[in-house]
Amino acid sequence: MKMNEKAVSEAIGFILILGIVISGIGLVTLYGYPVLMKEQSNTDVKNMERAMIVIQNDMKSLCFKNVPYKEATLQVSGGTLEVISANAGGNAPKFRIKGTNPDIEFSPGALIYRSDRGTEVITLENGAVMTRQEDATGSAMLAEPRWFCDVDTTTDPPTKTFVVYIMNITADERMAKSGMATVRMSLENTTVHKPTDNAGDVTVTYTKDADNDHSVAWESYLTGSLKMSGSGGAYTLSGVKKLVIKEYEIKILGI
Repeated sequence: MKMNEKAVSEAIGFILILGIVISGIGLVTLYGYPVLMKEQSNTDVKNMERAMIVIQNDMKSLCFKNVPYKEATLQVSGGTLEVISANAGGNAPKFRIKGTNPDIEFSPGALIYRSDRGTEVITLENGAVMTRQEDATGSAMLAEPRWFCDVDTTTDPPTKTFVVYIMNITADERMAKSGMATVRMSLENTTVHKPTDNAGDVTVTYTKDADNDHSVAWESYLTGSLKMSGSGGAYTLSGVKKLVIKEYEIKILGI
């Protein structure tokens, strides 16, 4: 008696199609999902870079436009935004600005975003927005601080005026936030250090935070944009006629 094999053929076809579908899903999961997550992480980081620059501009408004209070609402996706108060101690980064007079040392505090999906870290420190990778020595400056070296070439020799704006971030407590955040801040205090004539050689020393190292970004800025000499954390601008330092205390009221 001859058996009817039509049902067997349909079963084999169904198994083959099911195998192809499962294989396709497996390939998409294996190769496509990590790419999708990486793209999402990149989007989150780009959004936070723009948000940090917005906060930087708000801080400039507080310091230079006599605006008493600012707030910015942002989406902190794929990571955490943290507030580190100035002079918090520990391994916080430190700056020292030394001319003939004054000699100022300070720790500026920071706003720090750390990605949960990747290794990116974005920091707003002393008026500069910087980015780096976790456990890496390199870093880059996305938006520069408001420091100036003005050279008057009409005099002989040319006269240099070095203007430094210090932005200290303070908070009553350590804060961290994910999701929707509203960064509320106010200008608490302004200190104008007495301008120094004939400051001579002005040295800026940057002591890095071992856990959040932006020494490469600061070195590139100081030796590039400001044309200072030096390396390894100590940078000198020679022949400064006038040194002007203004210090602003910006208080983060909440996020």
